[in-house]
Amino acid sequence: MKKLKFDSYDGVCFLNGLVFFAPVALLVRTQAGVSEHIFFLLQALLSGVIFLGEIPTGFITDKIGYRKSLILAQVLLLGARSLLLAAFVSRSLALFVVEAVVEGTATCFTSGTGSAYLYDLYGENGYLVKTAHAENFGTAGFIISTVAYAGIYKISGMEGLLITTVVMDIIAVVCSFFLRSESSKAVIADRKEVQILAIFKNKKAFLFVISLAIFSIAWLLINFFYVEKLENCGLPVEWMSLIILSYSAVQMLAEPILGKLSDGKNGKSGREKLPAVTAATAGVAYLLFGVVKFRAAVLLLMLILPLLLNLPEYLLMDLENQFVDEAECGSQRAAMLSVLNMGVNLVEILTLSASAFLTKIGIQWCFVFVGCFLMAIALLFARIQK
Repeated sequence: MKKLKFDSYDGVCFLNGLVFFAPVALLVRTQAGVSEHIFFLLQALLSGVIFLGEIPTGFITDKIGYRKSLILAQVLLLGARSLLLAAFVSRSLALFVVEAVVEGTATCFTSGTGSAYLYDLYGENGYLVKTAHAENFGTAGFIISTVAYAGIYKISGMEGLLITTVVMDIIAVVCSFFLRSESSKAVIADRKEVQILAIFKNKKAFLFVISLAIFSIAWLLINFFYVEKLENCGLPVEWMSLIILSYSAVQMLAEPILGKLSDGKNGKSGREKLPAVTAATAGVAYLLFGVVKFRAAVLLLMLILPLLLNLPEYLLMDLENQFVDEAECGSQRAAMLSVLNMGVNLVEILTLSASAFLTKIGIQWCFVFVGCFLMAIALLFARIQK
């Protein structure tokens, strides 16, 4: 596997991972007088903006190009973080609402764009490893900000966390201007008009949407309910920060693992089996996590679940891009990927709205159900790849 060099895209990912207020994101709102109920409504608004903006911003991206879209996304993200700082200082609910809209718009311009951009630059053979490589820099930024936030918070409070994050976003905007331009084939003068929704005549499109939705739910369970699992096993909640840092470090193994699994030595048939095998492995791990109560096993599964989820997720993104090529819609890649991603946003809206129901049926059963769905996806991948 050829070692990838650090580039401006890696730099942008690293700087975007430096969100120093992330460990206390809820407190940013509640300390400014926003109730938890309103917080979840703001999160639902954010997901709603992303859902509605996916297709329009996808078409804009295909028109202006991936690089310009990524730069625009960084500028909007800087605007959102600046608004968040202003909203916290002024205790303004209206500014929190505007911030959610701007952040949602920024996310729309990156949704599908980063994937399309890397696929265009690195092709089918290099896409997987480069995607994991760039994500590792984002994870490294997340680890650093998680370690540093306590010290910054003690010295300068919430304002210090927000200001430091805004400064990192300013540097990210500057770094984005050094992104390589995509190849000329991504900007074709005589683009064919493609009926985007016609892609759903292909059964693969539904599989992608369903799979992305399941992955979204899986990450929501990790982000919101790992703490509850700790409590149910009688483990101290104070361990959570260490667990987050540990599983983030383990996630960085995705790059060498994918590089090893996807090289030419395994053959085409071996590579085609990877999505099904990795999805099935993640499914079994999720199911076990739901039912196991032995503390050592719970901690081990906590550390490896995010990595096991990452592997089929990266492979799915690769398959999406191959699907776009098969449909001969490469000139509208960003719009196509945005349509497929809409299922994720819809599920997030529904999940946030139904969070109370999830807790009533029992968190352990949520992990079991997701595990079963992941194994079902694995079976579908195995059938569709034949």
